[in-house]
Amino acid sequence: MTGFFYIKFLLTNLAFSLILGITLLRFNKKRVYSNLEIAMVSLGLGPIFTALILYYAFIIFPRQRYFFYIAAVTAIYMVLAVFPVWRFFASGGQGTLLKKGSPDLPKTFVKGNGSRTGKLAGTIVLIAFVGAFLYIYLGRTLKTPLEQHDALVYGNLGKLYAQKREIPYTKFTFPQPNGFVFHGSHKPSFSLLLTWEIMLNPREYKQKNGFDLYFRSITGYYGLMILVLLFMILPPGKRILAPLGVIVLFSGLQFLSMILNYHLDSYRIFFLLLSWIWLAYAIKNKDNLALFLLGAFSGFAAFTHLIGLAAALLNLAAYFLFAEIPLKPRLVKTAILTLLILVFGGFQYIMEILLGSISGFMTYL
Repeated sequence: MTGFFYIKFLLTNLAFSLILGITLLRFNKKRVYSNLEIAMVSLGLGPIFTALILYYAFIIFPRQRYFFYIAAVTAIYMVLAVFPVWRFFASGGQGTLLKKGSPDLPKTFVKGNGSRTGKLAGTIVLIAFVGAFLYIYLGRTLKTPLEQHDALVYGNLGKLYAQKREIPYTKFTFPQPNGFVFHGSHKPSFSLLLTWEIMLNPREYKQKNGFDLYFRSITGYYGLMILVLLFMILPPGKRILAPLGVIVLFSGLQFLSMILNYHLDSYRIFFLLLSWIWLAYAIKNKDNLALFLLGAFSGFAAFTHLIGLAAALLNLAAYFLFAEIPLKPRLVKTAILTLLILVFGGFQYIMEILLGSISGFMTYL
């Protein structure tokens, strides 16, 4: 079972994220943003973009064989990969984070204005926390059974999607022989990651012994990504604050509990944080890449939770109110931002208005 888990993890979290990251790097031509920053942020994109592809595939082509959906996901990533990835390797990584001494790298990771002691302390603390976390998480946490609301409800929905091979919207609740049926408005993003895991190895799912290890790993993975964001967003010379921020996060043990237990929170908070970061970039720099990423991450936040929709709407309003550009282009960019939010996750709310909530019989047994 562990071997299949690593295959799923490497494919979805690393290979798919690498393709998306290199694609974004090709649009960072003006070097407004650090290529390393974009590359690190992209490590969180593979899972949620895969879930988004599955969502649209279930809506447009419901009740197909597993192979059809796997092929659809693979084909989209191959299309994204053909041009930017080929150019990336053909150029030997020129102009990217692989180029030694690249001026695009954050100063906190190369020369920088901070002291060597600060940089060394930050690096040691980050490595220590990541190493300790991986030891605990891989050695103990992933071996514990699923429990609590998020893991069980979203996990059941993931299995429901895999069984039906569609998103079962309905305005009515139908009785079941055993009297148990689900009817709710839980957002499909998190659940679809288990659906994807089941599709990649349905035989493992039928054996029911550790078939959901990849689904279990999502919470911890995005908990680590939040820590990475903490180190990435600090300005040059301030990296010494990152270890202090880590200590503050873990001081109440709630953050540690959040990433060691199976939960939705680290997954949705990651995209909330990124939407706010790129909101600040979009307002300050007025460039199209920041606007696109603001729309994408706001849409992803809405795709994970209803709170994410509220944040996306607030981001939309904030951009319109505070972007220091003339009224006409501001209206146009706000309309583009609205469309991006809909495409990257907001469309599900239109489906709920038209068709009703997600409903169906489910059991995790």
